[in-house]
Amino acid sequence: MTAKEKLLLWSQRMVEGYQGLRCDNFTSSWRDGKLFNAVIHRHRPMLIDMNKVYKQTNQQNLEQAFTVAERELGVTRLLDPEGRVLKENK
Repeated sequence: MTAKEKLLLWSQRMVEGYQGLRCDNFTSSWRDGKLFNAVIHRHRPMLIDMNKVYKQTNQQNLEQAFTVAERELGVTRLLDPEGRVLKENK
């Protein structure tokens, strides 16, 4: 199994049990931001309200996931919700 296949399998396991969420690939499956939020929720449920995630727009979901990941988990934001690469902070 390749590293990419292993990461896809891990992603699929992270969203098991989340209503209506499937991870089939690394492109269209992630576009609406729900999977990003679900992965955060799986590890730190108090940080994400999944009921809210199901009602928000794609851009709101992406912004929420990227902001929470950066502020609460220390994950550097590399993309904006439109998928543009952010400039590296020096």
